Amino acid sequence: HRDEVIDKYLTVLHEAIDGKVPDNLFIYGTFGTGKTMLTKLITSEIALAAENLGNKVIVVYIYCETLSAPSPMMQYINQSLINSMHDAEKLVGITMAKNFDYFYKLVDKFDGPILLIFDEIDKLKHPDIINQIARIKECGFTKNNVCVIGITNDTNFYDNLNGRTKSVLGQNELYIPPYDAEQLNDILTSRANAAFVEGSLEEMVIPLCAAFGAQENGDARTAIDILRTSGDIADQRNSKMIEEIDVRAAKEGMELNRQLEVVGGLPTQTKSVLVACALKYSKNKESVETSEIYAEYLRICEIISVEPVKPRRVNDYLGELSVLGVLSVNKISRGRRRGVFNVIRPLADTGALMEVILQDYRFENLKRRLERV
Repeated sequence: HRDEVIDKYLTVLHEAIDGKVPDNLFIYGTFGTGKTMLTKLITSEIALAAENLGNKVIVVYIYCETLSAPSPMMQYINQSLINSMHDAEKLVGITMAKNFDYFYKLVDKFDGPILLIFDEIDKLKHPDIINQIARIKECGFTKNNVCVIGITNDTNFYDNLNGRTKSVLGQNELYIPPYDAEQLNDILTSRANAAFVEGSLEEMVIPLCAAFGAQENGDARTAIDILRTSGDIADQRNSKMIEEIDVRAAKEGMELNRQLEVVGGLPTQTKSVLVACALKYSKNKESVETSEIYAEYLRICEIISVEPVKPRRVNDYLGELSVLGVLSVNKISRGRRRGVFNVIRPLADTGALMEVILQDYRFENLKRRLERV
């Protein structure tokens, strides 16, 4: 399903096989479309093909989320080049200038193309460093150039770069489209044949996993995770057959885990509002009004010693939680005279929400209070 994309990759990068430095490449697309996997696979195959012809290619993979600051990133690139070249001398000193000076020496020392893959390139704290790296030959620092390959899920990243960085990074652009349900169905069938005993999946299992993956922006990773988790759920109920109910349970569980991960990172005020909503909903067993939530919120703030905010700000927090998919906020009309009001209910299990929030040390007093009830 990626033949056309692979052809475009090879059109840009094939020169590396003959020992020439290819133009830079900017790759973008949504989550789970195979950008990283394809890039790693194709560059490794290019390096192998070059080696078979007696040429050398170095591929350095940089994951920018963990190497977002310029100095650690350059140290990592230099160390990777040292490891690939074996006979290079180690760098003494850790200043940015020394890192770049040593980088220039390593580039000139290697007789072949160097491909630098910047995955999650939008996570770089100073993305314009790419301009410095890509223009080393043009600026007279080296006699050789390097190939920069940038990968991102953020389609707005490129537009926000300065003009010079945009021109070097965007020499070639490659969009990786999301998978559709039919393509995901084929991918899952291949994975299932390798992972499960023949005949252990109900007929609707793979199509349903594929449909859920297609709903998530054509994310193959999500579809595969749902299928894998479905198998785990079937094991837990001692079933030899993975059924549709397992798939739906897997999807619901993954959605809950995502919600809880979001909740764990919320600010204290937002958590306090969410706790108020969860406690009132657990007591009433039905949607609650904002006025009820605010009264409960004031009680929570008193217990955990937090300065409360005004009702208008609490409404803002409720709106943010609705956008995050943690709460449902619906407007209800009482008629012409009584106006419109909001009713709120949690979209995730209130017990699970409370368990996550009460792990926060700032809610220790509330936790002790609830344990005594």
